[in-house]
Amino acid sequence: MSLRSKSITGIVLVTMLLLVFGTTTCKRKASDPKFQKFQGPSGTSPDSLFHIRVRPKWHPQAQFAGFYMAKKMGFYENYGLDVEMLDILPDSEAVLSIINRETDIINIDLLTALSMNRDSTVVLNIGQISQKSAVRLVGRKSRGINSVADFNGKKLGLWRYGSNLISQAFLAEQGIKMEIVPIDWSINLFTQNVVDVINVMQFNEYHQLLQAGIPEDDLFVVTMDSPGYNIPDEGLYVSPEFYAAHPAICKAFTEATMDGWTFAFTHQQEAIDEVIAQMQKAKIRANPAHQAWMLAQMQDIVLAKPDRLGILTRNDFDNALKIMRKMGSDIRGIAYEEFYPLVAQ
Repeated sequence: MSLRSKSITGIVLVTMLLLVFGTTTCKRKASDPKFQKFQGPSGTSPDSLFHIRVRPKWHPQAQFAGFYMAKKMGFYENYGLDVEMLDILPDSEAVLSIINRETDIINIDLLTALSMNRDSTVVLNIGQISQKSAVRLVGRKSRGINSVADFNGKKLGLWRYGSNLISQAFLAEQGIKMEIVPIDWSINLFTQNVVDVINVMQFNEYHQLLQAGIPEDDLFVVTMDSPGYNIPDEGLYVSPEFYAAHPAICKAFTEATMDGWTFAFTHQQEAIDEVIAQMQKAKIRANPAHQAWMLAQMQDIVLAKPDRLGILTRNDFDNALKIMRKMGSDIRGIAYEEFYPLVAQ
């Protein structure tokens, strides 16, 4: 589907959201029980907020606009939550911070979460923000990359952690062998021709390549949202112990966060302004045009299954397990209902 077609689809989805969400819900009408303050499982007062620590996947940017708007608009408070956003950590360290009870909720991708549960249950999914893969492998036609076969023997800039497993699975199944050059986030190694192919996200680095002046028609792009590899990325994860103690809190956090995303998509300029404010607060250089692009792409990713907003589907879970096993992982047979316990509620 072309970017223009995606934009038209996005406009239709946002229009539908506006009809459902409406401006009155932003004021959290007291007559609607969904938007009344959450009563904690221990019988806490509606005015007592449950402090919860959340560790995002990356630095402040529109990738997390739903979190920011849920906090700014008071949605978390309306669910009885006092949300603290923590600094980022690599995936393994973020999981360790959950085990050490230094973090309550982390934001990582589905394949990484499953890999963490290889031997025992370490993290549980309480909400699926992404509903499709945003991962892309990109090369330049002017440098001889015109097909997947042309990847063979070339250098691949691959993230050290986070959303890199699906690319490895794809290359392995295609029988492609590449020299892996670890990267953290920059596109510089690609623009300077140090690597021939680079791992990018639809909502972030892909646009950076265009902003760097590379013509879009010079890019050979492999998207991972095709059948067999369309494994959604970001989800919300907690420890089994935290979920057992606070199942209603987990559900409340997910619902408030998805309310934040709905608000962000229906009030995009307000969301971008808040994203820029968060970036400035963190002393990160902000590019409003790039953040607007990112929010529009996140809309496509989060609303890919509008009737399953925030839900991890059984089909996506099963496909993710298949991918892990194709990669030779000896992951145990964890059940969907165990990995995603909110499905039973």
